[in-house]
Amino acid sequence: MIELIILGFLSYGYPFTLYDIKKGMERSTEFFASTSQGAIHPTLVKLEANGYIVSTQEKKNNRTRKLYLITEMGKEQFSRLMRQDLGQDKYRSMQLLKMLFFQELTKEERLESIQTQISHFREMNQTLHKIQREGEQRMAQRGLNFENCNPAKYEEDALEFGLDYSGFVVEWFEKYYKKMQEEV
Repeated sequence: MIELIILGFLSYGYPFTLYDIKKGMERSTEFFASTSQGAIHPTLVKLEANGYIVSTQEKKNNRTRKLYLITEMGKEQFSRLMRQDLGQDKYRSMQLLKMLFFQELTKEERLESIQTQISHFREMNQTLHKIQREGEQRMAQRGLNFENCNPAKYEEDALEFGLDYSGFVVEWFEKYYKKMQEEV
């Protein structure tokens, strides 16, 4: 999974640093793909050893930073990975796991747990809206918009899914919260 993500970012055609990749993941893939931030560097080393990426060093502000670019072999590998079935999506939710055993908690603890979940997803929704606004601003500065610029168009589609999903979860747990309030 992380190989696909890194090659995907690098397929945009401009160099990324390790930091750029981490930030890119924080702003996008971490919302729907479980990957370890600590796996980025070893994966970059592996990708470079396999000839899928190359790195160069650049000195900037008395600091040396490593820039990564995708190679033709890397583009082919990315294309292969994109055409593979990644398997069925599995919904994982710590809250649903906790709810499975709610009988262990008091009513107040259950309500607090649900409120915490609502807060987390409201925060996620706000973060996604912020990412969307920032993306629109960056695009506008370049005279572009999401409709006329690939891959931004598809990034926007994934972002819209995230916004709809987080909104759905908040709405569902708000209803569930009311149901739990009425419980004896």
